[in-house]
This record gives sequence, C-alpha cells and structure tokens, in this order.
Amino acid sequence: MLLRLFLAAAVTLGAAPAAPASASPDPHGRLQRDLDGMVRDVGVPGASLSVTGTRTFTLRSGTGDLRTGRPMPVNGRVRIGSTTKAFVATVVLQLVGERRVRLDAPVETYLPGAVRGRSGDGRTITVRQLLQHTSHLPDPGPLLPHGREWADQRFRHRDRDELLRYALAQEPTTGSWSYNNTGYLLLGRLIEAVTGARTWRDEVAGRIARPLRLRNTYAPGPYSYRIGGPHPRGYVRVPEYVDVTEQDTGYLDAAGAMVSTPAEVNRFFSALLRGRLLRPAELAEMRRVLPAGGTVDAYGLGLEVNHLSCGDLVGHAGQMHGYSTVAGVLVDRRGRPGAAVTMSMTTEPEDMDDFRRAMHVIDTALCG
Repeated sequence: MLLRLFLAAAVTLGAAPAAPASASPDPHGRLQRDLDGMVRDVGVPGASLSVTGTRTFTLRSGTGDLRTGRPMPVNGRVRIGSTTKAFVATVVLQLVGERRVRLDAPVETYLPGAVRGRSGDGRTITVRQLLQHTSHLPDPGPLLPHGREWADQRFRHRDRDELLRYALAQEPTTGSWSYNNTGYLLLGRLIEAVTGARTWRDEVAGRIARPLRLRNTYAPGPYSYRIGGPHPRGYVRVPEYVDVTEQDTGYLDAAGAMVSTPAEVNRFFSALLRGRLLRPAELAEMRRVLPAGGTVDAYGLGLEVNHLSCGDLVGHAGQMHGYSTVAGVLVDRRGRPGAAVTMSMTTEPEDMDDFRRAMHVIDTALCG
C-alpha cells in the first residue's frame, strides 16, 4: 500500500525531467515502450523494472539524476516505503509460528497500556487487526508537515512514540477496512517486546535479510540521512522537481523506513510466497484477504493483492518522499506463484491514473 498520508513537497531544485530513454539495449520492445511511455506521461524522472523468474531481466527508463543526466542504476538501492510492512508482517507471523504471539490475542497482551485513547483500546484491538488495517486506528500523517515546510524539516527526527500519542488522541476511523501506519508502528514495538530485541530492525535483519542474503536491504535508524551504495536520486514535485534523496526516515519506522534493491525485493517476495519464510499455516493466514480500497483490490496480513489479466500480483507497494515501489509475485488462477516483479520510480504517482499506468506496465511484464 502506498504511504499516501506521508506525501509532501520540498525545497526548490528546479530541473525538468529528461526525456525517457532506455539505458540498455531493448530486448523487450513492447515492454520497453510501455515503460518509456509511463515515464513520459506520468512525469517520473526515472524508473526501473526488474523481473525474476523463468525470464530474468531489468529495464530502465529516464534518468537516475536530473542534475547529471546519468541513467538509472541497474539495481540501485531505493527507499521502499510501505513495502516494509510485508517484512514486518512476516516477522510477526514467524513469531505466531513459534507460539510467541497469537493473532487473535489483544494487543494489550504484548503491549500493556500502550493503546489507550480516543481512537481505540488495546484490550479490544487484536494483533490480526493491526496487521490487516481493521483496527480503526487513525493515521498520524496529519501531524507531519507538508510541502515546503516538510522540506525545511526533512532532517528533523520525529520518534515513534510522538506519532503514536498523536494518533491515539484522534477519532477512530469508520468502515470495515482503513489503511493506516499506526498499526505497524505498534507492531514494531510488539516485535521488540516479544523478542527482547533492541529494535524491530534487528529481527528483520536476523530472520529475513541475512538468511536470504539480502545484503542491500536494511532499515536506516534515526538520524541516518543517506542511502549507501549506488542509488538513484529521489524527487518530489512542488510542482518543479526537488531532490529529497537525503532525509530522516526514522519517523516511518516499521511502517515504511526500509531501503532495498529491486532484485532483493523480488527475492524476498519469491521466498515468502514459496514458503521459505513461513510455515504453511502462517502463510495461509497471511494470504487470507479482505476487500480493500484505493490502489489495493484486497489485503491480507501485510500483503496486498491486485488483479492482473493473468492472475494476481501478491506483494506490497510503497510510497514515500521521492520514491515509489510496486512489487510482488504473480500468482496464477490455480494459486501457484510465478515470476516476481519490482518497479521502482524516483517520485510518487500523483493520482489513480498514474498508478494504473504503472500497473499496466507490470501487467505487460508478467502477462503480456
């Protein structure tokens, strides 16, 4: 799911996007043209599309740096935003498999007194509801500055407890399903409480990143502004393009702070959907979905489902200042996992039409 409620603008850099151009030979003519057209029409400075499966390839379009015009890196590190939620949910489901957490237990069982306020009560909200966005907890997004105000403060750290205090003081949401980041901020705390880990980041590293050899996948801590290693620059539109690559993402915490590469996101979702990270019972729980809304057709426990012409894309998208990710595994009509795909873009889609253009490219890559 996109981190829609954290969208903002930033200080002026003032450059126009380069004309879309493939940075490598075009082995997939129609798909490359679709990717170029999306970059041009949506107004994305740069995009890459990585497919892992029977055919494994990466296509690129646009530029990874508006100042220098250099191409998108083939497998550069990007901020993956809410795709983080799938990693965090996987750790929680592993703890369920170890009988250290019960999905339908109240949050109060693991975080005594942590959820009290106008928006909800941890004695009646369950772990499952946090994972599936059915807790009715509001999002802390309105607390955060927007536009140029955010640009001026993008290196200021806001900690998890500050965001939680704000969210818990608001009115609960209505409707059967309401996407929010508050639940995953709490799940980060829950992981720490149950495991005794210093941070949820340690558990993601030890349980997922190291076993799968995801050497470029990590969650920056507070006051860590840069992306290490090769990476494209990230931009927001105000309406001119503004470079916001360096920022403090600590406030996103377990809701969306992670960095990875397209190839490693593919490896994670492939391992997850093929049962390498969870036992069958926990994976089945994760894939039990409810109807969702917005850019998501259905939502499980930290997994999004979007319908394609030849099956479903099962994974999780992510959006934050300067970067967007759409990722998952094609699951066919018989429920069998196939190729994995990750699209990385160096700005955020502005509306549903932009998101549909991105999904059209993914449909072409997996089904065309």
